[in-house]
Amino acid sequence: METPGIMLKREREARGLTIKYIASETKISESSIAAIEDNNFNAFPAEVFVRGFLRNYARALALPSEEIILAYESYKNQTSQTPEHVSVADTVQDAISAEKAANNDEAIASHSFRFAYLAIILLVVASIGLSVVFTGTGEAEESNGYYPEASQDEEESPFLISNTSDGWLQ
Repeated sequence: METPGIMLKREREARGLTIKYIASETKISESSIAAIEDNNFNAFPAEVFVRGFLRNYARALALPSEEIILAYESYKNQTSQTPEHVSVADTVQDAISAEKAANNDEAIASHSFRFAYLAIILLVVASIGLSVVFTGTGEAEESNGYYPEASQDEEESPFLISNTSDGWLQ
């Protein structure tokens, strides 16, 4: 069975149409049309785009879109089958690549823990430093105990309460 790209390209060329013309009719970019004709379906971000573009391209050429979609599914199934013979070198290379990826993940995790430890240490040092800077010198506790009393002329507020060496004042 023919691939969808070959089917569409053959029909376009038989009608004497250019890629530019098909692109303007379908609103599909010229590079996407070229990718479809080359059966380069990996150029699209998702399969839904491939199917939609194939349908639009087929409609522009007045071809049955179901036939093109069936050709695409057949092509996709043929290319997705794993080969029966895999060489030892490929297997070893895949194992080495997997081990390198695992080692890289471990290095990233180790680096992350180092960063966390450093952040915690810096936080502790900053807390101690700030507590030293903002802690009072203790001079208020060593005062001579002189607290000026309110004059009799001033109206006393019932909310002013102070603790002195003589007891509670109001």
